[in-house]
Amino acid sequence: MEIQIPLVIFTSFLAWAAGIFGTQCVLALQKRGGAAQLPALIASVVILAVGGIAVVFHLTHPFNLFNGFGHLTSGITQELIAIVLLAVVMVLYFLMLRRSEDHTVPQWLAVVGIVLVFVLIFAMGHSYMMPSLPAWDTVLQMLSLLGAACVMGPATVAFIGALAGEKIEGIGLLAVIGAAVNAVLSAAYMFAMEASSASFQSFQYYFDPTHPNAALANPADVSLFTGDSMTALVVAVIALIVALAGAFVGKKQDSWKVWGAVVAIAGLVCAVALRIMMYTMGETLFMLY
Repeated sequence: MEIQIPLVIFTSFLAWAAGIFGTQCVLALQKRGGAAQLPALIASVVILAVGGIAVVFHLTHPFNLFNGFGHLTSGITQELIAIVLLAVVMVLYFLMLRRSEDHTVPQWLAVVGIVLVFVLIFAMGHSYMMPSLPAWDTVLQMLSLLGAACVMGPATVAFIGALAGEKIEGIGLLAVIGAAVNAVLSAAYMFAMEASSASFQSFQYYFDPTHPNAALANPADVSLFTGDSMTALVVAVIALIVALAGAFVGKKQDSWKVWGAVVAIAGLVCAVALRIMMYTMGETLFMLY
């Protein structure tokens, strides 16, 4: 399947924005974050906007975006609802921060923010789950977006905190846990994508009057170890290792101006590579559905 760069950017950047805001909300529950809360919120809003703008370029005409909004079962409608709800909570979060003298927000708002972060991530992942695309039709595809949010969010907040001169207690542990969660979920999804090639072993041929002996798909081509998939696989594995190592070193040295940026960038590279793999592995069984 052709790689859809706008959608790769959309999913990767929205996971990044969700990760930053989710990390802020976790810190807010513990009255932490301090001076880093507002700049982190601004960063999450900007990244959310970039991802939202990118998806428009996937369409032939921007107004085509509205054609999918007539049905609540449409993936694009569910994504839009989740984005709007999260944006509303971000505005409330901003207003509460502006009114607060100690950079804190009500705990109920932090809880609502965390819930909506999960809603957005799972709405994005669910919209790609299609039985006709074996490499996509797995909950691990959805969880890989959660892993991306877990690694990019804490690292970005740690970086912003270091720039703001704010020592955020516990952010190093969050960064390490996030990098580990992303490594596990990303590796699990890569294994699932490779295993999906078995779906093409059972349906070698189908009847087409013009091509009666045409193969449905060549199972040898549906593998992470061929072509562009192999390149993306190598990049993703290197990014996973860099993110894990950077998180451990950053926590040990308690230095996030460099390591926070390294982990966040490595997490983004991994997320993009994983989405590219998703498209290169997106062989379809459409004629069976």
